[in-house]
Amino acid sequence: MTNLINFVNNTKSLNMKYLNLTKMFATVAISSVIFTACDKAKVATPLGDNGQTLVKILGGGTPAAVAKKPVDFVATPTKVLAIELRRDIPSETELNKTMVVTVKDDTAAVRAANPGYLRMPSSWYSIQTAGTLPSAVGGNYTFTFAPGEYAKEVYITIPNATLLDPSSLYAWGFTVTTADANGKISTQKSVVVEIGAKNNYDGVYAVTGPVVDDLNADLVQWNKPTFADPFPQANGGAWELHLITSGAASCTMFDNTIWGDFFHPLNVVSSGGNSGYGTFALIVNFNPANNAVSSVTNYYAPAANTRQAALDPSGVNAVQGNKDILIKYFMLQPSLVPAPPNIRVRFDEKWKYIGSR
Repeated sequence: MTNLINFVNNTKSLNMKYLNLTKMFATVAISSVIFTACDKAKVATPLGDNGQTLVKILGGGTPAAVAKKPVDFVATPTKVLAIELRRDIPSETELNKTMVVTVKDDTAAVRAANPGYLRMPSSWYSIQTAGTLPSAVGGNYTFTFAPGEYAKEVYITIPNATLLDPSSLYAWGFTVTTADANGKISTQKSVVVEIGAKNNYDGVYAVTGPVVDDLNADLVQWNKPTFADPFPQANGGAWELHLITSGAASCTMFDNTIWGDFFHPLNVVSSGGNSGYGTFALIVNFNPANNAVSSVTNYYAPAANTRQAALDPSGVNAVQGNKDILIKYFMLQPSLVPAPPNIRVRFDEKWKYIGSR
């Protein structure tokens, strides 16, 4: 009898443990369901704007963002991805809809971005896209997204970039204007595509270093700290040099600080005013094999005042790993310094690379 009672009690105890274990598993299961339900809810959150399809240009903005697309200064064809048009869909149902989108050839956006931009002559380029091209400048591209499609591209091919003026920049404007099938135009709707012919040395540089004029010690390197960073330097300031592509491995000096022209700016010590060497600006020739500066000539040669340029062989005269350029050169002027080697001015400069032009 005692054994029977013990068996019954043990069985009840086991049943209670089983029930407690079952309750625990049930709790865990319910929790798992709740968490899983939460995860599913996050995954199902609609994309786009309240279930609408958003139409945009990658990298676009309002107003138009500027996309710089430099091309090599070569006579072989170059193909550039101008824009990628996207539709961000909220569901598979929306993706399976046909959608027609129009994009304007936005000349106003180009002018607003930079009045100096030029329109490239139509014989210098061609446009490839799955859409319909504008019938005239300022017209519309038309793109039809088939079911399942979410991207369309526009490419610009330039057969011979050496036809481009390296001192100029060319641009096209693209702005999304309409989208049917319940599409909503995103704020990323407009892009200005800038194309310029550039070699590896083309860019913006901050110039520092001594200038010694043997005939006029009052003329020194321009060094006024009046411009925003990165141009002020520890020695007082730097001037903004633009190296503008003039050939496959050559660039011309352009002063973008004082004169806005092909000159070398100067500071007048006695007055604190600005000056510059007129009819003197470098054409710099590089050796692509080792990035050395192989030679320099005067952009204005032959100049009436006999000013010429020559490389100083005692300098490093090379592009550094960080794209800075260390260069030493002379301005020769035989009309005023008749004794060979006719050196009037000695330049020992660092051209700190700032970025693309």
